[in-house]
Amino acid sequence: MSSMQQLKKMAAIGGAVSLALCWPLAVGQIGQNVIEDSVANLNSAALQAEIVSYDRGYLSSSVTTRYVVKDPVMAAQLKADGVPDEIIVESELSHGLFSISADSLLANWQELPLTLHTVTQLNGNTDFDFKLDTWRQSTEGEGGAMMLITPSSLKGHVTVLGQVDYQLSVPSVEVDFNSGEKLLIENISGKGNGKKVNSFWIGEQAMKVGDFSVYAADQTTMFNFVNGEYKYQAEYAEATQRVASKHAVSVGAVAVEQESLDNLELDFAFGDLDAVSFEQLVTLYQNSPMLTAQDLQQMIPHVDTLFAKGFYLSSDKMVVNVGDGEFTSNWKLTVPQGTDNVSQNPMKVMPALEGHFDSFISNALVEQYPAIQQTIDEGMIMEFVKQTDTGYQVKAEIKEGNIVFEGGQKVPLMSLLLPFMM
Repeated sequence: MSSMQQLKKMAAIGGAVSLALCWPLAVGQIGQNVIEDSVANLNSAALQAEIVSYDRGYLSSSVTTRYVVKDPVMAAQLKADGVPDEIIVESELSHGLFSISADSLLANWQELPLTLHTVTQLNGNTDFDFKLDTWRQSTEGEGGAMMLITPSSLKGHVTVLGQVDYQLSVPSVEVDFNSGEKLLIENISGKGNGKKVNSFWIGEQAMKVGDFSVYAADQTTMFNFVNGEYKYQAEYAEATQRVASKHAVSVGAVAVEQESLDNLELDFAFGDLDAVSFEQLVTLYQNSPMLTAQDLQQMIPHVDTLFAKGFYLSSDKMVVNVGDGEFTSNWKLTVPQGTDNVSQNPMKVMPALEGHFDSFISNALVEQYPAIQQTIDEGMIMEFVKQTDTGYQVKAEIKEGNIVFEGGQKVPLMSLLLPFMM
């Protein structure tokens, strides 16, 4: 081997060694930039986030961050619940080959046994794992209680583009009130994926509760439900700037003292909403829940736009079983595009509405609740209600401001809504 080749080989080896030695420093620097940017992005009108100290070492770093709730109403509520409105987080970081791992804990709220383990890639994508150890908290006095939460976890992944997926697990939450009542929630789980687009969560979420019970002071059951589930799904059409969401609730069984329901299912959806005007309305309401005359004035143009572009509300399924009896229903109400200037003439909304509804009551349910029979008999005389082999059905279309029943009878929509408006 020539001396020149040997020099080149030695230079390459030296360069590789230098790179290896410098790499943890580079990872530490890149990681610090990512963390500083992430903390800065958390700042909002409601929350102030800042890095108190960042001690960057060769293979590891120590970071202290502070999070302060700026919303005075929320801060006051947190203090009333014994939760500090300022959180100090201490984190120990390890510089890996392509990522930084961190273990964090709450420095000024050690009563809460919560830890966080994260692994952040150099591009900013992060895996997170919150772990809550057994947490007991009690308050004295007549209105006080003892709360116990068993070891729980929240883990998932978040990208620099805001895409999030997560899984939640809480085996049980028990609250024993000093007055003798008791609340017990068991087998809580949740999952979701999506991202926040403006003020909307676009994606899917689901929450399950195995058992929810409320007991009186004598330990008799006041309220109970089993196998409860809530599902949320939302979509955003970027081309048309329209948003739609669907909410679904199901419960295996519900008992309130002596009354019980089985197999309760309900969904609700809204769609084709103009995302821009709807977001403005949501923002105005969030900033001022107690609406003033000035707030209402600001809302008017967004309400006009919302109705002018059209939208719909619907429920594809409502099912309730009581013993052997069953009630089912579905409906849809549409505000057509072109329903203009509703703030100047709200009465023009009623004749513009379109839609339908379809409800069914089984024979067994009517037999269980004879009071329903009188209403059904009156409906059959007026030919609103149709009898079938298995029960009674009401079907109608909504058009031109009227409810048009299957038999052809028309009832002004306003006459049905007027009692609610009064």
